[in-house]
Amino acid sequence: MALNAYRSDPQYAAQNAVSVIGSGYDLCNDIRLTACKSMLIELDPTRTRDLVVPGGAVVPDVSTSIKCDKGERTRFSSDVVSFNQMSEQYNKELSLSGKIPSGVFNTMFNFSGCWQKDAAPTKTLAFDGWLITLYNIELARSHITLSQNVRREVPSTWEPAALAAFIEKYGTHIVVGVRMGGKDIVHIKQLQNSTLQPTEVQNLLKQLADERFYEDVTGSNSDDLSGKMKDDHYMSRSVQRTIRPPIITQRNDGTVTICVRRGGFDVGQSHNKWLSTVSQSPNVISMSFVPITSLLAGVQGNGFLTHAVNLYLRYKPPIEELHQFLEFQLPRQWAPVYGDLPLGLRRRKHVSPSLQFTFMGPKLYVNTMKVDTGNRPVTGMRYILKVRKVTIWQCISSIFQWLRIPSNSQMITVMSPLTSQRNEATLNLSSGAYFHMYARPQYSTMVPALMTLLQL
Repeated sequence: MALNAYRSDPQYAAQNAVSVIGSGYDLCNDIRLTACKSMLIELDPTRTRDLVVPGGAVVPDVSTSIKCDKGERTRFSSDVVSFNQMSEQYNKELSLSGKIPSGVFNTMFNFSGCWQKDAAPTKTLAFDGWLITLYNIELARSHITLSQNVRREVPSTWEPAALAAFIEKYGTHIVVGVRMGGKDIVHIKQLQNSTLQPTEVQNLLKQLADERFYEDVTGSNSDDLSGKMKDDHYMSRSVQRTIRPPIITQRNDGTVTICVRRGGFDVGQSHNKWLSTVSQSPNVISMSFVPITSLLAGVQGNGFLTHAVNLYLRYKPPIEELHQFLEFQLPRQWAPVYGDLPLGLRRRKHVSPSLQFTFMGPKLYVNTMKVDTGNRPVTGMRYILKVRKVTIWQCISSIFQWLRIPSNSQMITVMSPLTSQRNEATLNLSSGAYFHMYARPQYSTMVPALMTLLQL
């Protein structure tokens, strides 16, 4: 959606806020009006009226399904909670459920986006800040109907390229609410190496927030610039580009503070002076969403799209690499399937080749019976530690479009002395053909050695 990234007067801000209602959104991104995608829902074009928002701005020809309410100014301090609890709390603010971190959560606490890597070094999280909500734009939930064009573009099968293209084009959720105004919040992230107790973290947060919110010392340049903004009710492009990013401070006590401002003209002035500019340049401070997949009941392929969206939100690969990421999420199957090969050892007329790693150690016998995965990449192996059970190889159920494996690849034999009985293992590094192997439970301590060999 093409929005002017520089113009920020109240009238234009209100028009932007109304225009994004019903648009698609990628929840892996931070909350931005400019990040909204195309319109995904159908609204009755015959039922419109002029919408008056607090502050005097008037937006013409707005659907009667879209409402506007006056906001309020509040200071809110959270408890000191775990990573997952804070993520869940942020999701509730977005009208969502679950603990999967959203893009705005990652931005506010300066996380990279990988759930597991971000959560591991994090001990607790908390925030304290002011929310200045000038008005809320909401779509009546009873009037949410997905466009027929969008429904027709849902891939009916597991096609990674088509699923990735759908998510990139339409996003993962639909915007049904926008809160406009400003916010000034201090976030604190306690790392695992910190010895502070939760009460100490809470007290530290309150101290830092009070210092920020009640600071009165500013430079003369900031005072002059703030006065000019207030008088002229505009902001040049050169000034807008100087808006500061989040202020991140690493402390010696194992905590990290992240100070974030949204809305208003942030040029380094004090909190009180910044407050006076919020009404002149409101910005989005929060949104409400509904999942696109929740509106696809009865559409063929909804299950595949739901699975793809869940994987994308959980692991957050770059959107340009999403199709390759989804290629590796194909359904798995086992080769051979149960019953295709005997689980016990059969008598053979000729002794198979063997290898002995120690002088008095057991021998590894290699069977020449082949397990063929049909040139499909192998993704795992299940080693069953029962008497004379066969190892079953896991492979992807269909070949990647971008991956071609030659049919005349070489076979590499891998052996390990697991038992004095016959054990079999042959690994093919390039094609999809594999042998099976046997092991006995009393030698289960040797399994890691075999697994290491199989990875060579």
